[in-house]
Amino acid sequence: MKTTGNDIEFSESDLKEIFALFSSPAEYELHETYDLNSENYFECVALDEEYELAQEKREFALDALRAVFHFLHRHGCRIEKDGKTRSLESVLNHFR
Repeated sequence: MKTTGNDIEFSESDLKEIFALFSSPAEYELHETYDLNSENYFECVALDEEYELAQEKREFALDALRAVFHFLHRHGCRIEKDGKTRSLESVLNHFR
């Protein structure tokens, strides 16, 4: 992920990582995303394949947030609200 000014550019590898995180949102599955020996390793994602969602919208929303926050935290991003900056690690603790 490259950020310049207000622009964010995602590489093909970034998109694979985001998808892998999104489709493996449980805490232990998040670790498998980065395990070279796991079938859930993010570089193995074929982005051209179709994917079908089959879960409740509430769980989908929570899983998507967990995945995005995890991705941003792993890439050194922080969150700011009302002039206060926080690490995303503290936000991720609410998902455990």
